[in-house]
Amino acid sequence: MDIRHIRYFLEISRQGSISKAAKVLQMTQPPLSAALKNLEDELGVKLLERTARGIVPTRAGELLLEKGARLVDETDQLARELSRQGKGLSGSLHLAVILPFAWAYLPRVLARFGDLSPNADVTLTDVQSATVIEGIRSGSLDIAVVATGAPAKMRTMYQEDIVVEPISKLSLSAVLPNRFKDSPKSVNLAELMDETWLLPSPSIRVPGITELMVDYWLEQGLSLPRMKSVTSLQTTLPLVAADMGISIMPPEIQQIAKTTVVTRNVEPPLPPLHVVALWSSQRALSEVASKFVEVLLGPRARRSL
Repeated sequence: MDIRHIRYFLEISRQGSISKAAKVLQMTQPPLSAALKNLEDELGVKLLERTARGIVPTRAGELLLEKGARLVDETDQLARELSRQGKGLSGSLHLAVILPFAWAYLPRVLARFGDLSPNADVTLTDVQSATVIEGIRSGSLDIAVVATGAPAKMRTMYQEDIVVEPISKLSLSAVLPNRFKDSPKSVNLAELMDETWLLPSPSIRVPGITELMVDYWLEQGLSLPRMKSVTSLQTTLPLVAADMGISIMPPEIQQIAKTTVVTRNVEPPLPPLHVVALWSSQRALSEVASKFVEVLLGPRARRSL
């Protein structure tokens, strides 16, 4: 069945007249009558009959009137939804985002994205360095925002199938237990070398803060301190608060840690982490994902997509 013919039938039924329906539909009577006959011939049943009250549906017509109106509504709704998706206004977006970026920057990015794509369904997860690359490659993640100390190395590592696009830099501070609360705003690195450093396990897939710190210590001519592996920021903060070690994180951590830990600058200054966006170069981004990249990167997005 041609959906247009169903629309014509519905309008004729509403108006009770082919001539009135033709005016509403802005067409002449002959093609409208022909379309109705074609629909009846296709279905093999009479849909409308003439009475003293005008044209009214037959029993078969009443069934089509009920089911057809629903079909037209669903078709229109589908068309609108597909149009919104085509314009990046709706659809699903699966993101993995490092927590410091999520705290400091993501709310503003999502707010702007929400203005442009008000019907998008956003799923947000923490970045797990062991699985984020596989997520991008498999398509379970559309975009990942990760932090690395070696963006150029990552670009070389994944040049065959993943886009690595810089977003911003994250400064780093020492995260210390409260016994350092009276210390100056900046502490000397040498004063911290006897502490236990709580750092993530090194990652081959996404070289991160641990690799950055090892390079930093070696550049300063220092031996590596005692290190203990942690799995996440959430597990690190209680350990620091309990004076079981120190760590390195963006200073934004103070926003959630409140008074349980203190942050201090380190001298010589620590190198920053680079925040980069990752997505597959082997699959075209959906319209909604492309819209998010435009918000995330600004004018640079056109060169990257």
